[in-house]
Amino acid sequence: MKFKTIFILFNAVVAFSFLFIFLFPLFILGGEYAVGFWKTNWFLGILFLVILGILNWFFLSNWKLFQLVEREDWSSLTAWLEDRLFKKGSIRGQYVRLYVNTAMLRSDLAAVDRLEALLREKRPRLLRRLAVLFGVGYLLKNDADASLSFFEPLLESPEVEARGWLWLDYSFSLVLRNRAAEALPWLRRAFGGKDPVLALLAAYITANLVAPALPPGADRENAGAAAEGEREGLRKRFDPERWSREVERSKNDVHVVILSRLIDDAGRWLFDTPPSRPAEA
Repeated sequence: MKFKTIFILFNAVVAFSFLFIFLFPLFILGGEYAVGFWKTNWFLGILFLVILGILNWFFLSNWKLFQLVEREDWSSLTAWLEDRLFKKGSIRGQYVRLYVNTAMLRSDLAAVDRLEALLREKRPRLLRRLAVLFGVGYLLKNDADASLSFFEPLLESPEVEARGWLWLDYSFSLVLRNRAAEALPWLRRAFGGKDPVLALLAAYITANLVAPALPPGADRENAGAAAEGEREGLRKRFDPERWSREVERSKNDVHVVILSRLIDDAGRWLFDTPPSRPAEA
């Protein structure tokens, strides 16, 4: 649906709803009661106009932005966002998210680095809050040392949004540096979480990358058993069709898009028949 159509329908629905509520006493209880109601609650009309004005101001001030997204004109959108972020200094979370996502769609990691440098100087708290978004860029560079340097100061920061993904990225970087034993505790934190895609990836990496890299012994067995337990829990919650819907629903997360191949592998692993356990004596 065109953005302009959505804008018009939004205003029409809100206006109709307000008029219905405001005129309801007139139709049901008559004019005398309605006049008294309006005199007592006149401020509601002012409040409605203020709220509607704010919402329309938001739509109109971002009209160009919405049009570029609707047309999927990523080059023009990038230029528009750069003007807002770098020239006008309007460093909003909404603009930052969209700029990073657009840059990654265009495989322009240098643009992500440039924005990270700006936030590090001007808005360090916003950078910490959106660290997971920038962390994807480090994964795409395949530079494990740079990834670890970026992630480590943020691991316990309560300001980081979706911190579970940060732990997963950090763990994956540790695995790339042959430090599987250090990765295991961070992966275990993602088990049983609210995000099933994250939980499955953590279990899949544990079972297929971390456990095999551990020395034979109790630690390897415990890691494998923990991953298998998480897989069994997810198998009880999802069948293949429902899992496909869950992954599709999660594709507004840049991690799910960037790691789609790994998620596909993890999905196949999820529904593979797990190894049978030896019969108890």
